[in-house]
Amino acid sequence: MADERYGYAEDEEQQPSGGDHLFLWTIFILLLIGLAFACWLGSFYIFGHPENPRAYRFLQRLKKIEAPKRFEVTAAPPGEFMTAQKLFERYSAKKVLELEHENADLLRDFIKNYRETKKLVPYATGRFNILQTYALTAGDTFTSGVVTLAQSVDFPQTLIEHVYTAPSENVAALRQMLATGLDMTLKRTDDCAAVIHIDKSADGRLKFTVVSLLYGTYALKQGSGAFSLEPPPEVHIESALPIIKAPELAKALRAYADYRHHHPVANAATAAVAAPKRVPELVRVETTEPVAAIPAPTPPPATPRPTPPVIAMVATPTPVATPLATATPNPARTTASGVPLTPFNSGAEVVSRPDPSKMPATGASWRTYAPGQAPPGRTLTPDDVGALAGGGMINERLYLRGSFRVTATGVNRAVLRDATKPDEQSPRIVVEYPAGAVPPQEKELFEREATRPYQVQDVRRGADGVVTIYAREITQ
Repeated sequence: MADERYGYAEDEEQQPSGGDHLFLWTIFILLLIGLAFACWLGSFYIFGHPENPRAYRFLQRLKKIEAPKRFEVTAAPPGEFMTAQKLFERYSAKKVLELEHENADLLRDFIKNYRETKKLVPYATGRFNILQTYALTAGDTFTSGVVTLAQSVDFPQTLIEHVYTAPSENVAALRQMLATGLDMTLKRTDDCAAVIHIDKSADGRLKFTVVSLLYGTYALKQGSGAFSLEPPPEVHIESALPIIKAPELAKALRAYADYRHHHPVANAATAAVAAPKRVPELVRVETTEPVAAIPAPTPPPATPRPTPPVIAMVATPTPVATPLATATPNPARTTASGVPLTPFNSGAEVVSRPDPSKMPATGASWRTYAPGQAPPGRTLTPDDVGALAGGGMINERLYLRGSFRVTATGVNRAVLRDATKPDEQSPRIVVEYPAGAVPPQEKELFEREATRPYQVQDVRRGADGVVTIYAREITQ
């Protein structure tokens, strides 16, 4: 009996048990679930945070990230255009962690070409003076081109580092043009200088890293030279922004103070009585679109044919101004004093010279449009535009229409007055023509309607109280 009991116990001990294997399989399945969940979260983080260096490089290997692209001025991301003072007021109160979060959002939106953001892009506007220019290197966020450190003329507490991405062979010329003391104006209608980073210095100043999303062509308004920008092929995320670090910033501020000691800025009282001085200023220009050549008319046959001749229809160029002595008057369009007006095509850009007949041609060019095809904007009369003098920088697109009389003309510029008023009651309108255009002759009369306006660039009131409107031709 005891042997049977003992044998039965031995049989039980020899039977296999499956509980251990079930436990191991459970652990393995849980590990797989955890791994799948981690991969799922990781993919969301990688695609959602390309500003992280590892995520950016991983997306590059997968070819899931695009290089920064060039935007057209009519298709730029929606944004808010802010002056230097507004930029400072908005971001100066933010703490360190808040600025870090804001910088991550700004860089992420830039890398993604603003496809997925619903926030308004902050654009910098205003007039800035260049302190120093540095060449970009392979260790910077943008590896080719130059970066300029500039200070706001109206609010010196605001600094910007403007990135100009260009091929390496153009760097030397860029540094020569972007010299210390040069003024550059960021306008709403011509520049989309997007803020991609904000840095707070130890002395309380704010430095904004800005990149022009248009990557356009720039030239010196009162000087010679021009250059074009190209979007960077990639962004070197490992090099953290800002590009100009604290030691270089302190050194640049000391060098600029020394520069101003030897090149002081004239005060307002002296500038009011002094003769106008040619001060170079960097502005963005638009290249003229190529125009198809007009075919020559078919010459008549050598001998007459019995059948009626076929007249070849060819395109004709836009009519230019005809001198008043030979023009055919249009009785429907006359000035207040009864002088007839004839249609004329002309244009203008900002200049600040008292005698345009003595000014050399700049050879500048910008984009022109067919009649009625210019970008949307407000169309005003000379009196309406003149009322804006003294109101600060124009941050919207304005067009000028009306009847005009030419009082002076130069190589590529002309001075106009409102033809319906005496000269002393009309704003002074200084216009500039694109390269290759011929300005009107003195004393000519013409009219520009809303479909063929001038684009207003600036409005200023001189020390003598005379209002000067600066505009340019944008109609083909």
